[in-house]
Amino acid sequence: MKRTFALVFAVALAGLAGCGGTPEKATGPAAEHMPPPSVAMQFPNVPIPKGIELDRGKTFIYESGSGDIKVGRLVFSVWNKAEDVVDYFRTEMVQNGWTPLQIVEHDTRTMLYERKGQVCTVSVTPSSLGKTHIEIQIGPK
Repeated sequence: MKRTFALVFAVALAGLAGCGGTPEKATGPAAEHMPPPSVAMQFPNVPIPKGIELDRGKTFIYESGSGDIKVGRLVFSVWNKAEDVVDYFRTEMVQNGWTPLQIVEHDTRTMLYERKGQVCTVSVTPSSLGKTHIEIQIGPK
């Protein structure tokens, strides 16, 4: 049963890889003080840095009718340096009960965590425009 949901999750994510949209942008000084978008609140154990901008066109959440299975791909950007974002997740994920499993460092830093039957991958990529892109994928183990 878990394999079926994992397969559905993988297929859904692969299908979204080519989808694009116009990002919803927060601008001005108030953007730094905005709470995380409500879509991120559906995964309360995943920390989200302040000042993020949600890319709704690339974000995807699936929840079974019973609520037993919830998977998501959350895509954000932030004006913080990539190193600061990586340091944030390394600290905050552990403080939220996640166990680090693997970290791959290259242009994109990919961090894999597990927690109570869930896995979470956080990918952090700097851009030439000064923004840092964050992709969080979460689902059952």
